[in-house]
Amino acid sequence: MLVSSIARLNVNNTLNISASKQNNSASNSAHTFGGEHELGMLNNIDKKLSLDLLTNKLLYKINYLQEKFTAKKHYDVSQKKSVNVLA
Repeated sequence: MLVSSIARLNVNNTLNISASKQNNSASNSAHTFGGEHELGMLNNIDKKLSLDLLTNKLLYKINYLQEKFTAKKHYDVSQKKSVNVLA
């Protein structure tokens, strides 16, 4: 459970970093829409950030399922132990 919590925090940290980078780049460039080259660069950044978000979403789902599986396994083991104690 600790590993999944750390992974979840890492995902949140990555999302926050990418959002702050996006905000900083938008505020620092006065001529963002100056020409075709600038729009191509913005398009590339947009694609990269959307892929990062999809990757982070996938990692979050994987970690959630791992945590759910571990909890189920722990529950099953505790149930077997309680049955053994009663028998």
